[in-house]
Amino acid sequence: MTLSRYAKDKRDLPHPRPVEKIELSGEHTLRRFIAAGLFLLIGGAALAYAFLRMMTPDTGWQAIQASASGGPNCGEEFVFLYELGAGELSVSAENKAVSLIYTEACRKAFQLFHTTEGFEGVVNLYELSRRPNEVLEVDEALYDAFDAVREAGDRTVYLGPVYARYGDVFYCRDDAQLVDFDPRLSEAVAEEYAAVAAYAADPGHIDMELLGENKLRLRVSEEYLAYAGREGIERFLDFGWMKNAFITDYLAKALEEGGFTHGSISSFDGFCRCLDGRPGSYSLNLYGRLRGGAVHAGVMEYQGPMSLVSFRAFPVDVSDGRRFYQLSGGQFRTQYLDPANGLCRNAVDSMVCYASGRGCAQLAMEAGPLFIADGFREDLAGELAERDVQLVWCRDRDIRATDPELSVKDLRQDYTLTKP
Repeated sequence: MTLSRYAKDKRDLPHPRPVEKIELSGEHTLRRFIAAGLFLLIGGAALAYAFLRMMTPDTGWQAIQASASGGPNCGEEFVFLYELGAGELSVSAENKAVSLIYTEACRKAFQLFHTTEGFEGVVNLYELSRRPNEVLEVDEALYDAFDAVREAGDRTVYLGPVYARYGDVFYCRDDAQLVDFDPRLSEAVAEEYAAVAAYAADPGHIDMELLGENKLRLRVSEEYLAYAGREGIERFLDFGWMKNAFITDYLAKALEEGGFTHGSISSFDGFCRCLDGRPGSYSLNLYGRLRGGAVHAGVMEYQGPMSLVSFRAFPVDVSDGRRFYQLSGGQFRTQYLDPANGLCRNAVDSMVCYASGRGCAQLAMEAGPLFIADGFREDLAGELAERDVQLVWCRDRDIRATDPELSVKDLRQDYTLTKP
């Protein structure tokens, strides 16, 4: 029977039967109370056990999550695997300590490297861009990041205006929308990016002064400020594709200082810090491109501690949607922009660089120019190997490496591995 919520007369509703009085026999009352008590005890014990299981982490390798209870953080862009129970603390205590350190580091990194939003009491990239030519005190992590940039001579961070606009490429729904952001499809956009790139390349127009005691000053020339005013530019700074390299290093440092090194941190866009120096091997998937699609080419094995940076000119899963756009003709647009003109480039299909004793940011700045180029320079790859930075790259059906000791398992049948 279907009941209407809007019956106009109570007679439209079904009537309940009259209540019948039932007399209970007293001889079984005590037995019923005892049975009810036992059921309550059993139910309570089951709930307590379930709660204990829920609150007690398992030993062994676990994915540690950054809690959102303390505010937004960058945890969704990383996978942090940690072996609980291998240290001196109890599993519960270790899980709590590691989670707290990781969560706080993710929250702080999210704020420090943010380019479009400010946070109370934090001087981040957004604040530095909005207050050029002022002396500002920053967190040590941000100061160290700019110190590393200066030492490497890398100018990528000054391409902020280009990244601010080019980033919309990855939100386009069809090729027609690309014309507003893609310098390969629009001469006007290409001219705009080239103009910004010229300013970014010139320390006389923009540069970061490191004044000691964690104090920075973003020097911007009057000419560039006038140009920025005419063009509506507000973001001078952006680490672009290297942002998570600096964040990965920051997260790794926080965990190392806390004494927690039985794990590995990886970002969705290819940066990894293996903190674990114990005997044993880790592995990293190698990908190639065959007949227009991504293929699993093999598995590279390595021992920690190690820093690794993976470059790819094509996506392999849905998480890559935020940094690749495929045109109807099959070409891809990537986040790897040439600092000289803002054009995305890739010398090979994929490349991995790795080293111990270096962070991901340093590796990215050292190896980036090899990948972001029109042709691959094997001589430069050899020079990096002499400085203990090893490379593996895929081109066509060939995997080439600078490390003669490299171990690759599950090599795809139609691929070859070439080592020195």
